Amino acid sequence: MNDTECGTVRELIPDFVGSRLAAEEVERVEGHVQACAECLAELELAQVLLASRASVPEELLERIMRNSVTERSAPARTWWGVSAAAIAALALGIGITSDPAQELPVEVPGFAYEAEEGEIWSSEDGLLAGAPALDELSDEALLQLLDELTVGSAGGSA
Repeated sequence: MNDTECGTVRELIPDFVGSRLAAEEVERVEGHVQACAECLAELELAQVLLASRASVPEELLERIMRNSVTERSAPARTWWGVSAAAIAALALGIGITSDPAQELPVEVPGFAYEAEEGEIWSSEDGLLAGAPALDELSDEALLQLLDELTVGSAGGSA
């Protein structure tokens, strides 16, 4: 089978299993898995994973909301409480601003010395840029991650 077509169909499998595809994409996946045993196996795995998810107890959200939402009213503040807070803030501000300026020593961490002055990190380096490393995740872990990312979004399994 064509690797490009397999890759495209494999990207569509989670949405196919979740019934979130347009009709032409559904036909594409169904037609491809009839001829490709590997993609059919992946589709069956995704269907098993979806079927084995834990079910959410009925009315759970309503119970959570009922037990956590309470009406809050602003506490009654008298004029003297507000005045005392204003005086304290003024006194602290005067105390801070009346001190002579002192220069604090700056400590540079050791890793900052590795780069030469004028050099910047390459944006191609995903690990330095904070990008997640997904290369070593299994197909099952990637499917679980995809499912977790779609929870709460349109068509997700919330």
